[in-house]
Amino acid sequence: MSYLTNSIIMDETDKTKELVTYNLWANKRLLTWLKANENDLLTKECLSSFTSIIDTVNHILDGQIFYYYILKQQPIERAWGITTEEILKGFIEQSEMFLDYVNSHKSLNELRSLKTKTLEGNFTQFELIQHCINHSTFHRGQIITMGHQLGFSKAPSTDMLFFFIKRNKTRK
Repeated sequence: MSYLTNSIIMDETDKTKELVTYNLWANKRLLTWLKANENDLLTKECLSSFTSIIDTVNHILDGQIFYYYILKQQPIERAWGITTEEILKGFIEQSEMFLDYVNSHKSLNELRSLKTKTLEGNFTQFELIQHCINHSTFHRGQIITMGHQLGFSKAPSTDMLFFFIKRNKTRK
């Protein structure tokens, strides 16, 4: 007996579209939570991989920009500045651009070449997207922890299962 008998069969492109949609949903939830707290706390130093919440958001944004332009096979271009407001705006706008890119493709199986100081290889577009979204998810978790260190309360759940629950309610 298969555990997948009642599930929707999705191809790689559909799964990737859903993953990038989830990323936008989670980033919006996180941003709403961050904006509900004192703006000054976003730049306050705390213990984590990065020195502040805004530095961590900026790191997620930079990662998404990097992979977006690798996918597009274009030189990397950052359209947002470095103020807190510009970073938060870019965080959502770039997530929307990522989703638009994925939605505009019927297949994400084309290879992309990647060469950095620590990574080198050819990867399919959907592998790069999976990696990028996983990277964003990891750092969203750090931001929640940093927020707790700074006294933020009522952190949103950005777990993918909560996204699926919301998605399934809208399908009914």
